[in-house]
Amino acid sequence: VVYSGGYFADPARRPAALAGLLAFLAAMQGLVLADGYLTLLVFWELVGALSARLIAFNREDPAAAPAAVRAFLTTRAADAGLYVALLALYAGAGTLAFGADRPEGVLGALVGLGLVLAAIGKSAQAPLQTWLTAAMAGPTPVSALLHSATMVAAGVYLLMRSDALLAGWPLEVAGWIGALTAVAGAAIALAQTDLKRVLAGSTTSQLGLMFVGVAAGGPAVALFHLVAHAAGKATMFLAAGIFGHERGGTGLEDLRGAGRDDRRTFAAFAIGALSIAAVPPFAAFFSKDVIVAAAEEHPAWLVLVLVAAAGSAAYLLRPALVLWGEPSDARVRVPALRGRRVMLAATGTLAAASVALGVLGDPLRTLLDAPELPSSLLSVALSAVAVAAGVVVVLRRVRVPARLAAAAEDQLHVDTALRAIAQRPALASAAALARLDDGVVDRIVDDAGRATLVLARSQRWVEARGVDAAVDGLARLVGRAGAQSPRLQTGRLHEYLRDTVLGAAAVVALITLAAVL
Repeated sequence: VVYSGGYFADPARRPAALAGLLAFLAAMQGLVLADGYLTLLVFWELVGALSARLIAFNREDPAAAPAAVRAFLTTRAADAGLYVALLALYAGAGTLAFGADRPEGVLGALVGLGLVLAAIGKSAQAPLQTWLTAAMAGPTPVSALLHSATMVAAGVYLLMRSDALLAGWPLEVAGWIGALTAVAGAAIALAQTDLKRVLAGSTTSQLGLMFVGVAAGGPAVALFHLVAHAAGKATMFLAAGIFGHERGGTGLEDLRGAGRDDRRTFAAFAIGALSIAAVPPFAAFFSKDVIVAAAEEHPAWLVLVLVAAAGSAAYLLRPALVLWGEPSDARVRVPALRGRRVMLAATGTLAAASVALGVLGDPLRTLLDAPELPSSLLSVALSAVAVAAGVVVVLRRVRVPARLAAAAEDQLHVDTALRAIAQRPALASAAALARLDDGVVDRIVDDAGRATLVLARSQRWVEARGVDAAVDGLARLVGRAGAQSPRLQTGRLHEYLRDTVLGAAAVVALITLAAVL
């Protein structure tokens, strides 16, 4: 929030941005402090809605609104799992309290699958990870807050809060998804050419490690890595925002040498990168070791975790070395931002927090009740190899194979699969419904309109020739009767007597006729 005060330099836009961020923070606090699943659901929905609003904040950016829609729809599709899970939990256990036991049978399966699906969507895990990369179109403070430490961590928090409820095969499913996503996210990040998109892939990968931590070691293991990851990743996002303004964009080629021009920001970025890469003595080194130790009972998970951990150093040191490389001759310089000092102060504070978490790594592990640290020889060797690989990739300018780059840009073809499974059928259905609307519904409406016009004309004719004629005829009859009535008032007695006799005779005749009939 402090960083945003400098980032949004336009006084007209700053209040709306700060209000949105504070509202999101309030919703996130409500989610974390919820005392049951019903309250959690309310704030879960608020977090999703507010995040989409913040992603679309830059209205002048044509990519912002589609990214917000994509993020909202993807997470909403996964949120259906949370609704199904809570309905099944209430039907089977009669309560929505956090301590409820998972029902048996089909209801229990719905609870497990629903909660895991909701967590996958919110934490951008495969195959629903595509929205996070697209969300990088939002402002940098939004990326730093929502997409490094808060909203994307909500899925991990849901798994930690539901650890007992998900015991057994649901956590096994979550662990496999997390392990595979950790490697996939690392591959995606390694092939990106935009700094914020590199960080998005990194976030997906690190969240996958947290899924493995919950499944293999319990909530404390995942929480340890969540805290260690949050400070380092937010630091890198904030530094990326400063570099992006100074160079007019966050493409890696545009940022070549930016670290030499702004060494303080680069120092903060480097601290965040070293932390996420699990280089000792930063906190992520300790938290990653705990996850590795927890995954030892699952050999396949262990291999995937080690690959992802090695990849993290390579994909983060690559942009770090690009930032420190020789400046490009075509680099763009943008006038200094008025709030740069505020932004740099906020970034430096988070960098200091990353260092402090490293110093307090073991005490923090004890505070969070995480397991004991294993022997670190393997981890140190792995980190050294990964760092060396990252240096070689950048210094030798090793190009990512075209197929891998294309696959990474397409989210390892998940985007293609989603287009085939969801987008194309939806568009085809929409086209079919449009044809139905034009050819059938519209024709029915048009025919009904024509029939109504015919009926209206007929009614007008009947009214003119029938009703109006009857009313006019009655009026004329009354008029004529009125004109003739004076003749009854002649003043002659014998005429009155005649009329009386005739009237009485008519009455008698009518009575007689009625009696006969």
